[in-house]
Amino acid sequence: MRSSKSITALGLMLALLSGASIAAPNHTPADAGVINKERILYWLIKRGEVSADASDSVKQAAVEAYIARASLAQPKEPRMVIEAEHDRLQKVKSTAMMRAPAQRVLADADVTKTVKVLTVLIDFPDLKYNNNGLTASDTDMYYSSYPASHYKNLLFSTTGFTGPQGQTLDSAYQYYQAVSGKTFFFTGDVKGWYTASQNADYYGANNAGRGSDANVTELVKEAVSQAVANMSAAELATYDIEDPYDLNNNGNLDEPDGIIDHVMIFHSSIGEETGGGKLGDNAIWSHRYYVDQTTQGYSLPGSTKKLFGYTIQPIDAATGVCTHEFGHDLGLPDEYDTTENTNKDGSPVGAWSLMSSGSWTGAIPGTKPSGFSPYARSYLQEKYKGKWLNEREISLDSIPKSGMEVTLNQASNQEVVNQVSIPLPATQIAFKTPYQGSYQYYSGQGNMLSNSMSFTANLPATSDKLTLAMQASWEIEADYDYMQVKVNGVAIAGNYTKSVNAINSARHIITGKSSSISAAVGSDAWVGLEYDLSAYAGKAVTIEFTYVTDEGVSESGITIDNISIKQGAAELYADNAEVAGQATLAGYSRITNTRPGAASRYLIQLRSHNGVDAGLKNEGFDPGVLLWLEDFSYYDNNVSDHPGRSLIGVIDADQNMIGNNSTDVQIRDAAFSLVRQTAYTGDTNLEPTSLFDDSFDYSAPLQPQSGMVLQKLGLTMQVVSQASDNSTAVIRLANANADPALTPLTAAINLSQNGLTASVTAVVDGGEGAYTYAWDFGVAGATSTSASATYTYANAGTYTLTLTVTDAKGTIATATKTLVMSLPLTAGFSASANQLTVNFSNTSAGGVGSRSYTWNFGDGTSSTSVSPSHTYTRAGTYLVTLTVKDTQNATASSSSSVTVSEPTTPGETPSSGGGGSLSWLSLMLLGGFAWRRQRQ
Repeated sequence: MRSSKSITALGLMLALLSGASIAAPNHTPADAGVINKERILYWLIKRGEVSADASDSVKQAAVEAYIARASLAQPKEPRMVIEAEHDRLQKVKSTAMMRAPAQRVLADADVTKTVKVLTVLIDFPDLKYNNNGLTASDTDMYYSSYPASHYKNLLFSTTGFTGPQGQTLDSAYQYYQAVSGKTFFFTGDVKGWYTASQNADYYGANNAGRGSDANVTELVKEAVSQAVANMSAAELATYDIEDPYDLNNNGNLDEPDGIIDHVMIFHSSIGEETGGGKLGDNAIWSHRYYVDQTTQGYSLPGSTKKLFGYTIQPIDAATGVCTHEFGHDLGLPDEYDTTENTNKDGSPVGAWSLMSSGSWTGAIPGTKPSGFSPYARSYLQEKYKGKWLNEREISLDSIPKSGMEVTLNQASNQEVVNQVSIPLPATQIAFKTPYQGSYQYYSGQGNMLSNSMSFTANLPATSDKLTLAMQASWEIEADYDYMQVKVNGVAIAGNYTKSVNAINSARHIITGKSSSISAAVGSDAWVGLEYDLSAYAGKAVTIEFTYVTDEGVSESGITIDNISIKQGAAELYADNAEVAGQATLAGYSRITNTRPGAASRYLIQLRSHNGVDAGLKNEGFDPGVLLWLEDFSYYDNNVSDHPGRSLIGVIDADQNMIGNNSTDVQIRDAAFSLVRQTAYTGDTNLEPTSLFDDSFDYSAPLQPQSGMVLQKLGLTMQVVSQASDNSTAVIRLANANADPALTPLTAAINLSQNGLTASVTAVVDGGEGAYTYAWDFGVAGATSTSASATYTYANAGTYTLTLTVTDAKGTIATATKTLVMSLPLTAGFSASANQLTVNFSNTSAGGVGSRSYTWNFGDGTSSTSVSPSHTYTRAGTYLVTLTVKDTQNATASSSSSVTVSEPTTPGETPSSGGGGSLSWLSLMLLGGFAWRRQRQ
């Protein structure tokens, strides 16, 4: 079944992560996830900045210096983006509580999402798209020309686009169809080429004062303005069908909001991330960002629409960079180390995820991007529904000591279980030591916080000085986040408070770092804070410590100890945090030298070289069972700051180092497998590793940024079997610390239907392990002994499906499911007319159970017969409608015209009677004529 877990923590952490891990710089972001060091070196040599004959160490240093010239510091996300995400998650949490898991599974799988992307091409007066100076050796994606049709096929083709050598390559549309189980539709159109007002280096300049790509937002506004000037209002309106930030606060995100939903820009240069072509580091670095944040977007001249978010890519972009940047548009963070630390090896994600270096996989780099990490898949599933994953959650306590077997399907197959999650118990994270004693108060860490701690006191009526004092240690994002001391709701000044700041209206704040204060003591930089309470003498007061944060950057917060109120030297009140209950905590907590960890879980995928993961083969990434750790105690993957710990990371099965290579190389053999590894330069250990044991060391002590530090919980995972193409595998999970009493053996059926085809997977828990399976599809001879099976019925009908599971001790568990197999309900009939009488022959088919019929003959009469005969009262043409309904109340109808004619009257012989009298026959005919006229 699809995961029933409400991923509220995941989404909330993502909202926090969407910003950055460092203070917001005044520039657009440089996306390090799309760096191609090989191409950077090529251009450094071609421009003569490094010699082709230089040593490898000199070349490597030149590449790193080039990258360092671009500011990789990630700017803050706009506040309305973060607030919208926060509000959405609150609604998700509420809805999840109201719906049962099975309801969520069924409802989510049927949800589809269509986006429409306005794509604009823009070149420069000194670098025209059709005179770009590129040669075949300059880029792997070289074409003799780059017309708009190329980008339309690259992005939106349903059948792929033509590669540089005439091969057919996957489009971005095909990628998102594949990773979403065909529930996400990436559509749009391409406008341009247009020409910018300034030369190319004006927009991409790395100015010292403004950082990387100093004027790129000007280029974006120029490009979209030119495109919109050539569009009708009706056409432009088709690009505004979403309200992702719920600007009118009505809860409907699928309505126009006056902002173009999705904008992609392509410029006529090589990207700075791949060497920058002739522009070098004055080229534009591919990224996702926003324009005119303070006004919620840029008002496009001559229209009622605004421009806000965009992604930008180079002339030679492949599918990988486009899908990666659009992943940011969908709300996903980068999964690599985003710090500007020069001594970093990279986070343990690499090519295993599109949101890290998986954007560069493929025979032609970037043309076959890999799938998403389980973190990203979980986020997309929760946010957009559909079929991004099919997850089974297994609690640690339910895993027996004797083990349980679980069948995994490759991550690229969402129709059956393709991800297993195991929630882990919360941990305590090492933190600063209290100033004195064993306890201290802690503000908590996070974005969009408004935490507080308070107590009440009756201050004496005195002329002596009244002082509130405490010890505090803090790391708070300067000016954006802050702590205030409030008395009866009003912030007051202290000895180290900042009276005002340029970012917000908060007054008398503690912000920045306590280590910057000369009076700080100890390794944790404790500072004595004092506030004058004399103005409140003789009053009852509520003293409150508030901690407020915005979006984007999340420092550790503030810790407070040894709170006191003094009258002169005499102590009137004291709270050293050693006794619980003295303060009212609303978001603050009372802690020792550790702080509470957040939710974490193991996530298990089977990765193959099939589907979207085919490009992993070109990078030397071997297939197998991939084990990830997702830990919300960390807000990013900046392992250079916290080695071995990250938001999401791969646990490397093979802890033997591959030379001194970066993490991207070290984790090529991270998958647990029964199959010997493929050869790789510098890799001297190619033996497979099939067993995970959390008592082993996976921290990569020789290169800690490449490893993961794990809890020791007694969990093991063994690969039991593995299909030759890695489409399926069976793993055995065991918990050495589980209660020795076996949990009961239970069996259930995971089912998906498509027409008359049923695909089933056994879901087994408990028992002694080593399970065998027996399927009976309710048809003579239709059986299977596999954990997963598929059967196509010859006829529609109701069948009883039975699964029998036997464990190593011979214990048997059974599960049954009633299958109603049917073809789509259709209505149809044929008609044969004879004068005024029509015989109808019913040809309806499909549906569930028996069918009922309602005939409307077009003359005011009807029938419920299967194939009726009907006689009309007069000639004419009638529209006949047949409506069919099955036992599930599905309906179908079919209409057709029938023409009927009057009966032929034989000729009459004259009467032999005399005179002018009328014969009996004449009287009858006249009477009939009068009767018909009366009816008319």
